[in-house]
Amino acid sequence: MVGVSRFFRQTLKAVSIYRKTAGAVFMDYIKQTKQRYDELARSHEWRHTELTPSLVVRFTAMLTGERILDLGSGAGRDTLTLKRYGVHVQGMDISEEMLAVAQQNVGDVEFQKGDFRNLPYPDQSFDGIWANMSLLHLSRHDLPVALSQIKRVLNDTGVLYASFLTGGDDGFIDGLYYAFYSPNELHEIFDKSGFAIFDELVSGDSVHLFLRKK
Repeated sequence: MVGVSRFFRQTLKAVSIYRKTAGAVFMDYIKQTKQRYDELARSHEWRHTELTPSLVVRFTAMLTGERILDLGSGAGRDTLTLKRYGVHVQGMDISEEMLAVAQQNVGDVEFQKGDFRNLPYPDQSFDGIWANMSLLHLSRHDLPVALSQIKRVLNDTGVLYASFLTGGDDGFIDGLYYAFYSPNELHEIFDKSGFAIFDELVSGDSVHLFLRKK
């Protein structure tokens, strides 16, 4: 019995250490994702895929103003496209290296470092927020936090575009953290966060949502 008890205590201790370690790693998921994007920016390995024009056309047609935030602007691809459609766009990203690349690529656009969970902007600063494959880097716990911030800085008639990936398991892929949602899960999350979906496109493994504040 003594041996069993000792083994049981050792097992509990090992599980406790594992949980603390795993928790620490998970709590650092944003830091790890940021560092990986910094590396990608320095090595010029970011993706050069073309932005689908129809999405931008649909987004800009819904706007009631011209102040747009490209949330998770990366190397500035979407920022530049939005600018070409005649809106006043700003970019925000957590990666300093990506921001430097974006500034070179776009030029006369204001870029700012920031965290999705604590946006560095006053209330109702924007008429539209463009979040193309950026919010999927947040955990399921942190996504509602970010949505509350987005709701705060978006004006009452503003439009939010957000896209996500489906069909995978939450975790790291090539050093970047991803959370995968089904369309129904996204509907529930945005509804609870005070957003109404008024247009939606599901294409392959991606979901594209156009939303307004309730």
